[in-house]
Order: sequence, then structure tokens, then C-alpha cells
Amino acid sequence: MLVAAGLFAGVFGGYLFSPNGTPFDSRWTVHTALSLVHEGNADLNEYVDALERDKWYAIECVLPGGDRIYPVQNRQQCESGRLYHYYPVAVPLLVAPVVGPMEWFLKTARPFAQLVPEGPRRTFLSGNLAGSWGIVELILASALVAAAVVVVFLFAARLADWRMALGVALVFAFATPAWSTGSRALWMHGFSMLLLPAGLWAMWSGRWALAGSVFALAFFARPTNVVGLGCAGVYALISGRRQLGRFVAGGAAVAAVFLAINFWTYGTPLAPFFFATRANSPSLGLHGRMGEALLGNLISPSRGLLVYTPIVLFSFVGVYQWIQSKRFRPLGLYLAAVMLGHYVLMAFYQDWFGGHGYGPRYMSDLSPLFALPLLGLGRKAWYAAIPALAISVFMHAQGALCWPCVDWNSNPINIQISQHRLWDWSDPAFLRGFR
Repeated sequence: MLVAAGLFAGVFGGYLFSPNGTPFDSRWTVHTALSLVHEGNADLNEYVDALERDKWYAIECVLPGGDRIYPVQNRQQCESGRLYHYYPVAVPLLVAPVVGPMEWFLKTARPFAQLVPEGPRRTFLSGNLAGSWGIVELILASALVAAAVVVVFLFAARLADWRMALGVALVFAFATPAWSTGSRALWMHGFSMLLLPAGLWAMWSGRWALAGSVFALAFFARPTNVVGLGCAGVYALISGRRQLGRFVAGGAAVAAVFLAINFWTYGTPLAPFFFATRANSPSLGLHGRMGEALLGNLISPSRGLLVYTPIVLFSFVGVYQWIQSKRFRPLGLYLAAVMLGHYVLMAFYQDWFGGHGYGPRYMSDLSPLFALPLLGLGRKAWYAAIPALAISVFMHAQGALCWPCVDWNSNPINIQISQHRLWDWSDPAFLRGFR
């Protein structure tokens, strides 16, 4: 456990002192968590002035009759309704138990804040978390993904020598989007990075009810985790009726909580964000750019998984090695199914390139699952992987340390308007720091 504690501290420190923060879609996560702590609800009506200043970004309105307005244009549209963050409530619900004590501690220690010059840090140290939400997100996201790194290490140590497990955990920490995406803000991706390996570990250890609960929670934190949940369900089914029953019972307990929240909020079992077809927002289904999406998620100079994380090529080798092994065959088959299923699912999404993200954001949820099969490599394969590993670390360092690399999405023109830039090798995002 001493190694695990040191690993958490080192990774958390590395993340925390990486300057880039990208709290874009997660903009209202801290506010929602504070609303849950202080008012016992997830609506943001108490922050209406802040919502208006931010031009109602990612805000939806639910009227008393159940009608929904998205996007909101002005406060008059929702005078009698409730204003909510568009993204899953599971994320602020999970961080609320941390946000509440953090706010209390900082307000208790408020006199010390006067020693800090005026600015965002002083606002944070005075306990005004709504006014310093960007700092709060960076701290919590860094801790969340550092915890995910520890989970990967502990699981990997069950499968191989602890030194090899430590190496694989550090690869996950600094050679994947864990660093450049997951730790930069309270996106949904960070919870995927924590929950997917935790659920897999529980399943591998025979804790089927726990596995069902964790995978269900992963789904409600980010709906694309339906792939991991579904494959885990198949794994449980093959393992036996008793295992499947426990898995379903564990998942049903978590699902009941979120289904109740959704019925109370929207009158439907799932929130609108979870629907495949969504009004005024990109949807999931057949579209004219699926071929481009399949290629782009792999080789686009500004979004390609193999461009930004070439170490995953060796992950595929590791998966193959596990499939050939009698002991690890179930684990290898599970990982292969999840990787392929997630990749295809992302191609069905109209906004396949991930908006204002850095690198392969939509593939980032699988980062811990890409790291684990590296345990299956032999020594010669590890030597061959060194160049790919070095490139991967460099790529994700740019997303965490180089602000122009992130600003590439807006400069010189918004990527949503000029999507041909996704294929421009003369100006890829990862080289902006050198231009």
C-alpha cells in the first residue's frame, strides 16, 4: 500500500502542476454539486446571473408540465421552470461529498486567504468554490484520475509482478489521455477511467454484485460506457446463472437511484443526454461521415488515437497474447470486444471529433483498458515499444502543458466551422507549441 500511496501522490502532484485546464462542457459541474450540498437539488436557478453571463452554455430548462427547452436563450423562457446542466447528473452527484467538505474547510481557514494576492487562488482559498470553479475542477479531476492510476496499479499487481504493474500504471498516467484530457477538468471521461478498470477488477475477482454496481454507475456517468456494461453482462452470463444474477442485482440497485432521479426531473427513465436522437444537439446513428469518423478516430493529425497514443499498437499485441493464453483468455476477449465496440460506437456519433478537446478525446475513456494488456508483452516487445511510448508521453504532455495546443480548436477559426483542419498535417494541434 505504501507504493500505491506514493504513486497517487506523485501522479496527483504531476497533474496538479500541469497548467492547462479545460473545463468546457463540465462548466457547471461544481455549481451543480454545490446546489446538491446546500439545497438538495440539482437545478441551477440560484445561479441564474452566472448562467446568463455565460450565455446559457450547456443549460436546459424543464418547465412544470415536463416540456424541455434546449438550448436556453434567455431567462424569460424559464421563469416558471428549473434550469439544469445538460450533462449527466452522476458526475456532480459523485463529487458533491468532496465539494461540501472542501468548501467547509476553506471557509474555516478563510483568514489565511488574506495572505494570498487577489485573484482566482484567493477566491478559492476563501471558500468561494462557485467563483473559482476552474481551480476546483482541476484539483478534483487530478485526484480522480490519480485514483484511477492506483486502481490500474492494484489490478495489474494481481495479474503480474508489482514492478511491471507500476510501469503499466505510469504508462496509463502519462502516455494516454489520462493526462491530457481526464485530469484537466471534471469531464465524464475521468469517471470512465476510474470505473471501467474498477468494474473489471471486481468482475475478475468474482465480486459480481460489486461489478454490476460499478459498471452501471459508469453508464450513468457516461452513456458510451454501455459497451463496457454490455460486454460485462455477457461475461457474467457465460460465467453462470448465479454470477449473472448477482451482476444484475448490483446493477439494478444503482440504476434504480438514477432512474428515480430522471423520472423526478424529466418524467422519463433516462435524461435527454442519453437519447440516441437529440434535438438541437449531435445525435447517434447512421450519417454521411461515418467513413471519415472511422479513419479520423485513428489517424487524424489532431484527433487520431494512433497518432497521439501509438503505444496502443502494443496494447493490441498484448490483447492478442492474452487471448492466446488459457488463464487470461476471458480478459483478453473482454478487452477486445470493448475496444472494438467503443470505436465503432464513436463512429456513429455525428460530432465524432469531440468538439473542443485535445487529441482522441472520445477514445480517452478506454485509456486504462489500453494500458492493462501491456502486461502481456515480453521483454523484446517492451524494447520495441520504447519509441512509441516516448511519442505518446510527448503528445499528451502537449495537451497538459501547452495552451496553444488546446487553443488550436479556436485559433485561427473554430473547429466546428472549419472541420477540414482535422486533416491538416501542416498545422496539427500537438505542434502548436513549436510554431
